[in-house]
Amino acid sequence: MSAPSSTQPFIAIEESYLSPDIPTTLSPNPRDPALHLIPAPTLSKLKNIGPARIRDMRASGTAMQILSHIPLDLPLKTCQRINDMLYSNIVTNSDRFAAMALLPVGDAKDAASELQRCVTKYKFVGCVLGIRKGGVQLDGTEWDGVWTMAEKYKVPVALRPVWPCGEEKRIRRERYGLMGLQVSEYTGLYPQSLICPLVTVLYPHHTTSPLLLLRLYASGLFERHPHLRLILSQNGHSIPSLLPRIQSLLASTPDFKPVRKFFEVWQYNIYISTADIMDVSSLRALVERIPVDRVLWAGNYPWEEKGAKNILWECREMGVLGKEEWEEIAWKNAERLFGVKTGVADKGGAAGMRGRRASFG
Repeated sequence: MSAPSSTQPFIAIEESYLSPDIPTTLSPNPRDPALHLIPAPTLSKLKNIGPARIRDMRASGTAMQILSHIPLDLPLKTCQRINDMLYSNIVTNSDRFAAMALLPVGDAKDAASELQRCVTKYKFVGCVLGIRKGGVQLDGTEWDGVWTMAEKYKVPVALRPVWPCGEEKRIRRERYGLMGLQVSEYTGLYPQSLICPLVTVLYPHHTTSPLLLLRLYASGLFERHPHLRLILSQNGHSIPSLLPRIQSLLASTPDFKPVRKFFEVWQYNIYISTADIMDVSSLRALVERIPVDRVLWAGNYPWEEKGAKNILWECREMGVLGKEEWEEIAWKNAERLFGVKTGVADKGGAAGMRGRRASFG
């Protein structure tokens, strides 16, 4: 397999950041996010938006990262400080970074105002809304302000699971070798070092399901906001494999006759990142269920620095993706969706990628 070329302007769309102002030590408050589970080397990379991250991007052949803060359930003022800091960190490297705003999930009106502020003041290219089981339901009309702002400014909304909180649970040291606050569902008879991988890899899948998108669809969201764009991770919330069943279910439900069919919404309003695609067969299955121009490459930095790029190259060499389809996933879809444009690295590689803003397509 050919190595990734430095002249290919890959755009990675699901790259994580953590504000240095957010405490990451073990907290006595069970409602605080369990960020203490993140290993120190990963924490260091999460907090860095500078030369070290850019070196990693050059090493992986990534032209641009679309940055977003780890989803946390935070009040408006804290989200504002995080977004302000994120802007100040990327403004001098706008050819390398673009950003999505972190929105407060506890208040729909605050979320709408923060989205508007970040897009108009800082030119952020989208936003992240945190979701969790048993949390705020986004299908209520009170959230129409967020969808209206996203449509008005032509920016996508990414729906991503909120980082899990700690939970007070005493665990006898002689049995588990652990004490204090743990994420109870992920604690077991295994080393503590395994908990963070389980949380980062499996917790999002455990939290998301087709129900969220189905609730939004059934509420008439996409008829009220026909040009809204949503980005889903976790392999599209498992919808691709369930698409025939979902269509059958909706078609056979009496007294439910929406103007827009679910399949139309799926093909037009939904984008899926490759953050959870780990092999060629999974990517092949995905592009059979959704148009190629709705698939976005995600490096998933710094959780998985190899990302999906090697898989993309395998798909190109095996003929699973044609040249144009391959380029669409690798960068062209992101250019259109986020309104960014990257150049190609110069031969020396020292100057990095040249970039400019583009209009939303």
